[in-house]
Amino acid sequence: MLCFIALSVFGATDNNTDTNSNIVHYTYNAKRMVFDKKTGVTILKGDAKVVKLDAQMKETGDYVNGDQITLYTKHDDTTGTDKFTKMEAMGNVKMKQGDMAVTCARAVMVYDPEEVIDMEGTKDAPAVADDGKNKIVAPLIKYFRKDDRLEAEGDVSGQITIEEKKEEKKENTEK
Repeated sequence: MLCFIALSVFGATDNNTDTNSNIVHYTYNAKRMVFDKKTGVTILKGDAKVVKLDAQMKETGDYVNGDQITLYTKHDDTTGTDKFTKMEAMGNVKMKQGDMAVTCARAVMVYDPEEVIDMEGTKDAPAVADDGKNKIVAPLIKYFRKDDRLEAEGDVSGQITIEEKKEEKKENTEK
């Protein structure tokens, strides 16, 4: 089943929106989907995946997938639209946004007002966040989206890549 949804899964502010609104488009796939309009909860089960689309409705490369993804929305009476508040992905979670790729057992993304993503690993498979240059491996990684800041707890390891200035060789001018 492939359907279109209008949520803000990856961020509250986004340049890939409709020109007349803040609606961001996504597709989702799953073996099973349950939607409860009264509570605003959508549950995607079995090979669940949410994929972000650009303004031309083409995939951007950003996605979240896992064994189960639960989407939480709240109706905004002033605008008459549903506002995305939280997403929880469980089981074999893989996420990608821009250069950042994440693998973990469970991820909880809270959007309004905190914009925080909690990524949890297991004893045998810690959470991993990797942007191709920097990598963090830990049982718990917390990403604060508004501040673009990561915190990690537990047995933390990682890799950091920095660019250092090369020292210029000084020529010996004395004869």
